[in-house]
Amino acid sequence: MLAHEYFHELVHVEKNHEFKRILLFIVLTLISALIYRFFCHLQEYEADRLAAQKCGKKAAIECLNLLKMRENKHFFSLHPKTERRISKLC
Repeated sequence: MLAHEYFHELVHVEKNHEFKRILLFIVLTLISALIYRFFCHLQEYEADRLAAQKCGKKAAIECLNLLKMRENKHFFSLHPKTERRISKLC
């Protein structure tokens, strides 16, 4: 019984199972994060479009231009670049 447990764990080590699990976890996490970011961007575009319908396209573009001054330059921002948001309204 103990021999089986020993060899079972030894196979995990020899086959690099732990490394493969970690690698798979990282890949799946990155894919999930990209999908999440994509849907967040879609929601931002929708919110911009619906807000522009209520207050006017000109007011929406002015507001977005003000936001552009303090725009984050992070790679993984949940908000699309302001230029892109403005172009979607035009």
